[in-house]
Amino acid sequence: MVASKAARDEIVTFFENLFTRRFSEAEKALEAIKEKRFGNTEFKEGYVKALEGLLLSYRSGDDRDFLNRAPFDTKSMERYKREFKAFIKDGIHAPFDIGYFMAWSDLVQYRLDTGKRG
Repeated sequence: MVASKAARDEIVTFFENLFTRRFSEAEKALEAIKEKRFGNTEFKEGYVKALEGLLLSYRSGDDRDFLNRAPFDTKSMERYKREFKAFIKDGIHAPFDIGYFMAWSDLVQYRLDTGKRG
């Protein structure tokens, strides 16, 4: 994460609330994240847009959404993490795209760190 400690704390709070299905609390954390400063404006917009999509997807439970249908075992998450990091480090993508995939990378890292699988 390229976020400040305060922003990182809110991001972790967002993930915790998301995966315990406390959506109102996740929304509050998301609003707090929007107030924090991290990355450039375009990066932050991509990051926040990804978090908004994660919240919408997880709340809906729609099996067509990647978040709700993808395997989240350790091996798969390690693969996702490598793919997201490769995309981020590619150097040819816009800051919005990098922010978007950084949010996904952070989600996967959170799941790996906490053992959350779904």
